[in-house]
Amino acid sequence: MTETDHTTPIVVSDPDGSRDNEVRPFQIEGMNVRGRAIRLGTVVDQILRAHDYPDPVARILGELLTLTGMLGSIMKFNGIVTVQTKSSGAVPMMVADYERRDDGVGRLRGYADIDAAKLSTYGKNPSFKGLIGSKSGYLALTIDQGSDMERYQGIVDLTGDSVADVARNYFMNSEQTPTELRLTCAKNEVTGHWRAGGIMVQHLARGEEGQERLLDAQTQEHWDRASVLMHSVKIDELLDPQLDLDSLLYRLYNEDGVRVFDPARLVHACRCSRERLQNVLGQFEKAELEDMVKDGIIDVNCQFCNQTYEFVLADVAENPS
Repeated sequence: MTETDHTTPIVVSDPDGSRDNEVRPFQIEGMNVRGRAIRLGTVVDQILRAHDYPDPVARILGELLTLTGMLGSIMKFNGIVTVQTKSSGAVPMMVADYERRDDGVGRLRGYADIDAAKLSTYGKNPSFKGLIGSKSGYLALTIDQGSDMERYQGIVDLTGDSVADVARNYFMNSEQTPTELRLTCAKNEVTGHWRAGGIMVQHLARGEEGQERLLDAQTQEHWDRASVLMHSVKIDELLDPQLDLDSLLYRLYNEDGVRVFDPARLVHACRCSRERLQNVLGQFEKAELEDMVKDGIIDVNCQFCNQTYEFVLADVAENPS
């Protein structure tokens, strides 16, 4: 009959005028290069602290959320972008998704499944490959824009030493798009709050859509310059709440000129609800529901936001499917 919220509250909320939790698209003047910069504050903090993940796991999930925020903001129609890893490692599954609705706001959520026994065999700072188990794993990108649009999915092996490495390989193998990016997520050791940031540049085809991405001498020089300058960004700059994304992009590309476009705002929001879970439970047979009852209550926990919903048998036994 009730909902139990087990999420960790955000002690510090976004101050007025904060430029956290947004994606800023940009284009470098005179080049066939576009990009996106992202900054996550309270959004990533709330997602990661809801489950109190071990720091190494939280950092990787934070980077996956950062990547998902950038990719989701490219979508011009309502829908869901999901980025998921699966492997045989200590973190066999990790997922982040971005939902866009009519208001244009991006709703982020994420979750990591942990094999505690495997994780215990690693030290305090396990590697990306150790946690994810890249030898047998893959990353899947799914774009779902509703029943009227064809669902897209691309898959790439978990090759590399970071989420950024895997994403770079995805763009080259699945979309043949030269892409460079940096992702970071870190916890403030004083406050305990998490922050994340990232930047991505991509070489665009010249002329009509679908044209081959020709890298002649001039465009190769432009692409190399854009990539080198992007990689010059410091981790602290990607995370600094006092350095807005416009100022960061100016620091990197002021000599060439950089044009920014309207930002996409991001919030943390889960799609679970009491009504949705009640409908799911209503599809079970009564005997199956009775097996779920403990102390007169059926508890259903949302893996994403860690919120628990409580039902009595009468709530769901006769609920229509």
